[in-house]
Amino acid sequence: MLSRRSLLAAAAASGLAPVLPAAPARAQPQNQGTGSYPDKPIRLILPFSAGGPTDTLGRVFAEQLSRQMGARVLVENRTGAGSTIGADVVAKAAPDGYTLLFNNLSHSINPSLYRRVPYDTVADFVPVGVLMEGPVVVLVGANSPYRTLKDLIEAARARPDRLDYGSAGNGSAAHVSMVQILAKTGARMNHVVYRGVANAMTDLLSGTIASVNDTSTTALGSIRGGMVRPLAVTSPARVPFLPDLPTVRESGIPELADFQMSTWNMLLAPAATPRPVVDRLHAEVAAAMKDAGFVAKLAELGNVPMPEADLAGTRAFLVSEMERWRAVMTQAGVRPE
Repeated sequence: MLSRRSLLAAAAASGLAPVLPAAPARAQPQNQGTGSYPDKPIRLILPFSAGGPTDTLGRVFAEQLSRQMGARVLVENRTGAGSTIGADVVAKAAPDGYTLLFNNLSHSINPSLYRRVPYDTVADFVPVGVLMEGPVVVLVGANSPYRTLKDLIEAARARPDRLDYGSAGNGSAAHVSMVQILAKTGARMNHVVYRGVANAMTDLLSGTIASVNDTSTTALGSIRGGMVRPLAVTSPARVPFLPDLPTVRESGIPELADFQMSTWNMLLAPAATPRPVVDRLHAEVAAAMKDAGFVAKLAELGNVPMPEADLAGTRAFLVSEMERWRAVMTQAGVRPE
């Protein structure tokens, strides 16, 4: 299975799903063709709860975008239904560049999890750019009896459906990463959905649930504070911010020898947003990914910039991710609700 970085690079190179003509790469944002845009605050919809990874990264990006564009970027959390509520707000917003969506890989997974979503995941949006990606960390409480991922999986195999794992919602990185681990190993655990990762962490620390998978963005604070014990990271190689933490591949479980998974974040605008406005936003994303201070903040949160792609390549990446996760969910036996 190709990594997301490879998929994005391949999509950009191949021109798959070229719904929009490729925008020329720009080192710096330009105002040509956008008139006075932006001449009022921009609303950035974050479809997950405050304090979670998407919220954390979205707020960092909002600050960066405000500085670059010289306009206020106001963050608004519209949570629920695995990001579909917030995404629907943007899908139905005026296509003028003043209401944008900052979402993660759940945007590509939801069509495989829900029988109906209130919008078309591709046709109702303009994917402006993929910004960053980061791995997921498998966590247990600091007092948990499980010292390794192999310990956890063996316990789940010995007691099918008796152990619980938590996540911030269906389709979240925490959810689908564990879905893959369980599907590959044949272990069975119950999925408990929480309204935000903070609530899941509370039950993890109390011993109510056995495990939580969390993105590096929000997991690092709990790990460094000694509140949780990390068992493995889902990246193909060990990560510099947790150099002693083994990867899932290194867990000693043969079925996971080629495992890898990461989450990503994308900026989207409503369909029919004027092309000059989309071009401006696309250029702003590219500029942010080249800003040393912004990239350093991403690194502190365990994230790295994604390869730059034009608009057609970005849309193709989204389509390829939808296909990728549809195959994963089918293999795992997850049926749309």
